[in-house]
Amino acid sequence: MCATIALTCLESVKASNNDKALSVDFQTFELDGSVHDMLWCGAGDEIILVQSSDGTVYRSRDRGLSWKRLKNLMAKQARDVADDSQDIGKVHKMLQSPVDDQLVVFLGTNGINWVSEDCGGNVSGLNSGKRIQEFLFHPTQRTWALAASWTTCAEFDDEPCRIYKELYYTKNGGIEWNYITNYVFDFEWGMSPAAKKDGIVIPDDRIWLTRDDTNTKHQKRSKKISWSIDIDLYYSDDYFQTAPVMALEQGNTIIKTPTYMFVSCSNSDQVRVNIYSSTYRSGFTNLRKTRLPADAIATTTFTLMDTSE
Repeated sequence: MCATIALTCLESVKASNNDKALSVDFQTFELDGSVHDMLWCGAGDEIILVQSSDGTVYRSRDRGLSWKRLKNLMAKQARDVADDSQDIGKVHKMLQSPVDDQLVVFLGTNGINWVSEDCGGNVSGLNSGKRIQEFLFHPTQRTWALAASWTTCAEFDDEPCRIYKELYYTKNGGIEWNYITNYVFDFEWGMSPAAKKDGIVIPDDRIWLTRDDTNTKHQKRSKKISWSIDIDLYYSDDYFQTAPVMALEQGNTIIKTPTYMFVSCSNSDQVRVNIYSSTYRSGFTNLRKTRLPADAIATTTFTLMDTSE
């Protein structure tokens, strides 16, 4: 199924005060699928990137007046880094650095990823060796990122297959990845732009994550099916090179904003949860149980609505 991008409107409109017709030109550009995602870059957001549902990326450098399909460029760059029998795949996600909106990473479906320093004007291929499902730029360091990938049975030659989520970090935009730990659920960088602005010291290397350090079998794809007393909240300032700090036992999920962090903590019945919160002024370490209304005591899930803007 194809989609159409309308570049500018074309229509004859009757002027309200006279009989003159107002003509506005418009053009269309056919996509190979529906619009899946859009990004804006550059001064005045003049550059637009569109990802179709078929995994093709389109770029406009004039706010949508003209478009260029990046499929051939990205395929060429991918072939330069792909292994002999590796399928190139297609783009399944686009992400921008919060430090520099011109720095864009395109995650691929088969271990080939792409990075651009100029919002798609030039693209380089990167071979991570395995598919990256989740990717998180650092809030203040331009080329730092965390990424998560699930294991496959093909990785276990001489032992039983175990499917679990692994966490990695990079400090050079994905050229090199370093292993952190496994059986991870949620993860976040510890740094906050608000803390940096206010001069509050938080190590750039600090990471927060929830994980089950007792599991030796398959990991459940979603912890939201049921809460778990085996999942705990940790933070580390050296990517688990030394023992991490357990910040909250039974802490299952993380939702983090520039000023607050909220953590759901499983009750012993693994059905209800308590909500804990902390602020950037303590480096998010001052976790306290929140006061909920009486009719929310039996909370089984929660959604955060940020009204700061």
